Amino acid sequence: MSDNIKTEIKRINGYLKEITTFLDSSGRPISQVINPIMTELKPRDILQIFIGTMIFGAPLCYTEEVWNLSLNMSLLQTIQLNFFGSFLLSLFIYLNFYRYRLKGNIVNYLKRVLAVYAICFTTIGIYLSLLGKLPVGEIYICFNRITLIGIPSLFSAAISDMLK
Repeated sequence: MSDNIKTEIKRINGYLKEITTFLDSSGRPISQVINPIMTELKPRDILQIFIGTMIFGAPLCYTEEVWNLSLNMSLLQTIQLNFFGSFLLSLFIYLNFYRYRLKGNIVNYLKRVLAVYAICFTTIGIYLSLLGKLPVGEIYICFNRITLIGIPSLFSAAISDMLK
């Protein structure tokens, strides 16, 4: 069966693609399937991460419950939420982007995880600031609010990053 399938990686329109060619018994191509290989972080990906963050994060920025909850959270809870979110995000990105391609792409993997995290939290911080709900003088509350909104937004950002 593997003799009837030929797989190669090519760059098409600036993006890496995996081209799988199905061959008949004589070795002639029958059909091809082209799938994106999402191991590189391109400007399009950064925009998708930003939009994905806003899809889920913007509505949460308006809720008074989040504002009040951020006042009562302990530092330990905030740190635990960040560790939990970063673990799940790292696992999600690994399983959906790098599962079979981590070798040789560890730097790109780390870059994507950090980019999703940084873009998401920066976007939420800017949006809360524009709404006047990010008390800059109170770093602890800022950190709590960004974490409360940013952790769930990480996953909408990562999911939108998957769309190609």
